[in-house]
This record gives sequence, structure tokens and C-alpha cells, in this order.
Amino acid sequence: MATNDEMTTEEFLVNMKQFFEGIDKVRTNLEQEISKVELERNDLLHELELAKLNAVEMSQVAKKLRDVLKERRIYKDELAKVMTLKGFTDKYNNKLIVGDIIQVLKNLRTLEKNNENRKYTPRVIKELKCAETNEKGE
Repeated sequence: MATNDEMTTEEFLVNMKQFFEGIDKVRTNLEQEISKVELERNDLLHELELAKLNAVEMSQVAKKLRDVLKERRIYKDELAKVMTLKGFTDKYNNKLIVGDIIQVLKNLRTLEKNNENRKYTPRVIKELKCAETNEKGE
């Protein structure tokens, strides 16, 4: 990341802020999806256990069960990644780091604004062009 590329720096900081703020929500959503899929799995297992199924019906339930288990595995693998990231975010007090990121973003925006309105008043050589633009209000 180049320091003179303010937009890239700002985008990075915004993404970092969203990462720290959103990791708990992502974890919760994944846990809810796993729970939902586990309920589907239990339904299918009970169907196999309790229903009087012929071979075709049993095969259909088994196929659905396989699909549900694959879906569950995807969520569990993603949750494992999120929990690894959460271990990283938990090392820091999220409120402090998010507050620091917000402050850095404000400071960068202030610097950018100040750079747009930069003016100079010559101390010795009064006939400089930069002094003329200041006097004209440009």
C-alpha cells in the first residue's frame, strides 16, 4: 500500500473497521446456519429410522441427507476460519481499535482537506506567485 494513495489507504482502514465490527455477526450467522442444517439432518435421520420407506424412497432420503451433510461441512469449515480470525480480533479490545481506526480516518480526511486549501505567506520575498494567489483569494 502506497502512502500517497489516500483512497487505497482509506478503503483499507474502512475494511479493517468493518472486519473488527462484523466478525461476531459473521460467527453468529454461521452458527445459526449450522443449527438449521443440523435440524434438517435430524429430520432426515428420523425419516430413515421411523418411516416405512421402500428402496427408492430410502435412496432419495439418503441423497438429501448427503446434500445436507455437505452443506453443513461448508458452514463448519467457514466457521473454523472465522473462529481463527476471531482469536486474532479478541487479542485487541475491538472498541479501542475501531475507535482508533475511526480517528485515523478523520485525521486523514482533515489532512486531505488541509492540503486542498494550502496557502503560503512569504516572509521575505513578497513578489512570489503563491503570495499573489493568496491575495486574490484563489
